[in-house]
Amino acid sequence: MPIDLDMLRQKHIELSTGLTGENSDFLNKFFQVKEGTNLIRVLPAKDDDHLFYAETKIHRVPTGEGRDKNIHCRKMHGEGCPICDAYFALWNEPYKNEDLARKIKPRARYYLNIVDRATDEVKILSIGVILFKKMIAAMLDEDFGDITDLETGNDFKIVKVMEGHWPRYDQSAPRPKSEPTGNPSQVAAWMDSLHDIHSLVKLEDYDELKKVQMDLMGSTTKSSEPAKTGDENTTSTDDYLDQLKS
Repeated sequence: MPIDLDMLRQKHIELSTGLTGENSDFLNKFFQVKEGTNLIRVLPAKDDDHLFYAETKIHRVPTGEGRDKNIHCRKMHGEGCPICDAYFALWNEPYKNEDLARKIKPRARYYLNIVDRATDEVKILSIGVILFKKMIAAMLDEDFGDITDLETGNDFKIVKVMEGHWPRYDQSAPRPKSEPTGNPSQVAAWMDSLHDIHSLVKLEDYDELKKVQMDLMGSTTKSSEPAKTGDENTTSTDDYLDQLKS
C-alpha cells in the first residue's frame, strides 16, 4: 500500500507544534520546514505587551492507542506538573522505566510569526531550541541586532540537512544584508495577519494530568501531594520528527 503523504504531513504538523486535532485548516497555518534552504522573515510582536515568540515545553505521552499525545508542561509555566512528577519518578524504583522517562521528557518548543518568503504568507513557525538559539545569538551579535525590526532587520535562512533520519540545522543563519521587511502596504497587511501564538500554549487541568501520571507510573500515587521533582534545567534536542518530509 502506498504511503499516504497527506496523512504524514498532518502528523508532522501535529508532532512539530504540540497540537492535535482534525482541524486541518488551522494546522495549515503552520510553516513546514522543507529539506534544503527555507527563507523566512521573523516578525516582531504586535505591541510592547508581548514577546515576538511564545515559549513552552511539551511532553509526548503515549496513549496506548498507537499514537502520542502532546501535553504542554505546566511546570514550565509556573504550575504543578504531574507529568514532570512522573518523569522523575520513572528514573527510580519502584517505577523505573528509563525508556518511558526519555519519551515523556519535556522538550522546548517556540512559536513565532514569520513571513514565508516563497509565498509572502504569514505563518506560524514552530521550532526547537537549536534553531531558536541561533536566532537569539544573531540578535545579540552587533553585526546583526534585532533581526525582527521591520526596517533594518534581516531575513533568516533555515537550512535543513538530513543525516540519515535526523535533521541538522548547523548552516542556518540570518542573511548578512539588512533590508526592510517589505513595502508599507505589505508590512501593514502582514502585521494585521499576525497569529495569536501565545494562545497556542494551553495548559491542561491538573487533576486530569494526575490521572495520566498514575497511568504512566503503573500504580496509584502514594500521596495526594505532588511528588518533589527538584530543579529541572533540561535542554531539549531539536524536533527529531522533522524527518517526515513534506
